[in-house]
Amino acid sequence: MPGDHRDGKGGERPRKSFRERDAAAGRSRHTNTQSDRDRERFAQTPAYANYKQKLESFFSGGELSETMRDRLDPTGEGKERDRKLKAIRMAETPAAFAAAVSEYLVSHELPDDPYLLDRALEHPLVAVQLRALGRLELLRAEGKLAKPPASLKLRLDGLAMNADDGAVQDAAVALRKKL
Repeated sequence: MPGDHRDGKGGERPRKSFRERDAAAGRSRHTNTQSDRDRERFAQTPAYANYKQKLESFFSGGELSETMRDRLDPTGEGKERDRKLKAIRMAETPAAFAAAVSEYLVSHELPDDPYLLDRALEHPLVAVQLRALGRLELLRAEGKLAKPPASLKLRLDGLAMNADDGAVQDAAVALRKKL
């Protein structure tokens, strides 16, 4: 059509779209609203920076703040479990490790940590060894043991040959075959 404003040809200049008109009037849905500006202003406050820093610390393996710990764990049971797990992980000698694991098992089940379970196979008590083997088998069945610790196969071979208890030997052989 001659003089059509949409094709840019002709004598008329192109008309603005409704979006362009709204943006010029400050009413566009695509521009920042008051709540967006308030959110941006809040994101620049020191309180928000502190909040983000604490959150980043938590997700990178840090500790929870006392207020968050009280809200998430009012009885303190989780804090106690974390303290006992830390004692297990920090134990340097076999005797200290065995004592820490025994203390932990009084009130908790072994965690789903393949490295800790691998090390628990060295515990002197047969009951702890069987619990660790059972937990490892459960992790394997759930697909959470796709890449086992490097020492696990050797430790299972050692238990299969040297364990004093026949149930431990059988469980170690069975798990070793499945890995």
